[in-house]
Amino acid sequence: MGIHPFCAYMSYKVNMESNDYLIMKDIHKSFSSVEVLKGVDFSVKRGEIHGFLGGNGAGKSTFMNILGGIYSKDSGDIYINNKKVEIANPMRATQNGISFIHQELKLFSMRSIADNIFISRLPLKGPFKLIDEVEKNKMAKKWLDMIELDVSPKTIVERLSIAEQQMVEIAKALSYESQIIIFDEPTSSLTKKETQTLFRIIRKLKEARACIIYISHKFEEIFELCDRVTVLRDGKDVGTVNVSETTTDELVSMVIGERLDQYFPTVPPLTSEENALEAKNFVNYKLNDISFSLKKGEILGIFGLVGAGRSELARAVFGLDHLVSGELFINGKKTVIKSPQAAIRARLSFLTEDRRSEGLVLSMDINSNLNLPIINKTIIPIIGLLKQRQMKANTTEAFSQFHIIARDAKQRVKFLSGGNQQKVVLSKWFLSSPKVFIFDEPTRGIDVKTKAEIYEQIVNMTSAGCSAIVISSEAPEIIGICHRILVMKGGRIVGEYLRENATEEKLIKSAMGGE
Repeated sequence: MGIHPFCAYMSYKVNMESNDYLIMKDIHKSFSSVEVLKGVDFSVKRGEIHGFLGGNGAGKSTFMNILGGIYSKDSGDIYINNKKVEIANPMRATQNGISFIHQELKLFSMRSIADNIFISRLPLKGPFKLIDEVEKNKMAKKWLDMIELDVSPKTIVERLSIAEQQMVEIAKALSYESQIIIFDEPTSSLTKKETQTLFRIIRKLKEARACIIYISHKFEEIFELCDRVTVLRDGKDVGTVNVSETTTDELVSMVIGERLDQYFPTVPPLTSEENALEAKNFVNYKLNDISFSLKKGEILGIFGLVGAGRSELARAVFGLDHLVSGELFINGKKTVIKSPQAAIRARLSFLTEDRRSEGLVLSMDINSNLNLPIINKTIIPIIGLLKQRQMKANTTEAFSQFHIIARDAKQRVKFLSGGNQQKVVLSKWFLSSPKVFIFDEPTRGIDVKTKAEIYEQIVNMTSAGCSAIVISSEAPEIIGICHRILVMKGGRIVGEYLRENATEEKLIKSAMGGE
C-alpha cells in the first residue's frame, strides 16, 4: 500500500498484520491517595482519527500525559505496533513515534519559528559544529508549507498571532514524523479558515495511515472529523462508539452520566427598562463609532467573527484599551474609566478570553488568585497584613458556589483542569461584588458539563440583579443564554436581534456582511 504524497517526507512504518497500532490496557494512576485512572482501556487503529471526550477531572489529560511520557502509570500495559513499550519520559515517547500537540503553547517566544521547530535537533556544520542556519530555515520552510502557514521561518514567535503560534506547534509535531499524533484542543485559538486547513492536514495524515488522537470539547468537530470516539468519566472509560452510529445527545449522556434534557438554563424575562451601562460613540484603533446599551438584569450577547472587534470593545469598556472618543454611562451617570482599577471601583468585572495569561497568576495558589480583585479589602490598614480568616471564608464560598474541584485551596492554579481554572476566574470576579459582568468566550475549551454549570451561574447572577455582556463565537451559546444579541463586523455593530427572533443562520449571515 502506497504512502499519500502529503507524507512523501515521512516514513511511517506500520505493521500491516495488526488492526490496532496503539493499545493501552488496564491503565491505573493515582496521585497520593486519589485514584485518577481506574483501569482504562484504549486503542487506535492505523489510519484512524479517534476522538477522546470527557469532562474536566475525568482523567483524560492524565491518561494522555502517560502516553506522552509526562506521567508514569502505576500499572497497565502499552503496546505499539504489537510491541510492549515503557514510556518513562517525553524523550522515550518521541523515540516510540509519539507527538503531543498540547492545548497550552510550549514555544520560546523570543526565538525564531525554525529554532522552535528544531530546538533539540538543530542542524550543525563544519569542524566546530556551528548551527547551519540555511539548512535549518530550509527544513522549517518545508513543514510550514505543509501546514499552509505563509510566514518566514526566521520570524520571531512573539510576533505571531496565537493562531499562528498554534500552527507552529503543529508543524513542530509533524516534523518528528511520528506515527501517533495527539491533538489536544487544537482549534481553540484558530479561525474557521485555519481550522479547515488543520482538518485537511489531519485527513491527509489519516490517508498516510497515521494514528490520530483528537481531544476536543466541540461535538461538531468530533462528528466532522473522527471515525470513533472514546469517553472517559470519573477515571473510567465508559465506552467507545463509531461516530457514524451515535448522536450528540448520546455523547453528552456518556460524558455527564445522565441525560442533559435542558442544556441551557431557563432565562427569565427582563423586568427593567433602566440601563445598567451605556456606551456612546466609542472610537479607537479598532472600534468605529460604536454605541450600545445594557439593561439591568439583561444578558447581552455580542457575536462576530475573529477580528470583528468584540474583545476590543470589552477592553475599552473595562479601561484596558484607550479610547480616542466616546462616553460611558453607568446607571445613567457619566463615568470615566481609564484603568481596570477604575472599572473595579465602578463595579465592573471582566473575564478575559485568555484565562491563563491575563485571568490568572499560574504560579499562585487558588486562595491568592480568588482574592486578588479585592486585595484592598483583605489588607489590615497601616500594618499591611492580610486578613487570612476573611480570605479563607471567601475561598470557601467560591468552592461551594462554583463547584471548584481541587486538592485544596493551596493548590497552584496551573495544575487545575481548564474548566476549574475558568471557575476560579469566574468566582474571583463574583467575590468583587460587581453589578456588570463582561464575559469574553466564557466556555472556550470547557467540557459540556462545566459549560452547563457556567451558563447557570451567569443566569443566576443576572436574576440576582446584575447585568452581563457575553462575547462568544458560538452562535448556539449566544442564542441559548442571551436576551438580546448584537453582531459586530469590522469594528461596527451591524445587527441586533432579540433572542426569540435569532437563528444561527441570521447571526452568521450578519457577521459575514449579509443582510
